[in-house]
Amino acid sequence: MTIIGVIMGEFLVSKEGIGYLIMYGSQVFNLNLVISGTIILCIVAAFMYYVILFIEKKLIKN
Repeated sequence: MTIIGVIMGEFLVSKEGIGYLIMYGSQVFNLNLVISGTIILCIVAAFMYYVILFIEKKLIKN
């Protein structure tokens, strides 16, 4: 959820990053940029979720 919070912050105030690319793509009607930014965001969020899940399982096991 933290990475999504960072992206939401990028939507509002940044000049670079995934959130900025999504907002810029929507402003210039570039659907490929919006969809690719969203897919990248989903992949990064899923990867981070599974890393945390793996670490949590290792810590609870001990």
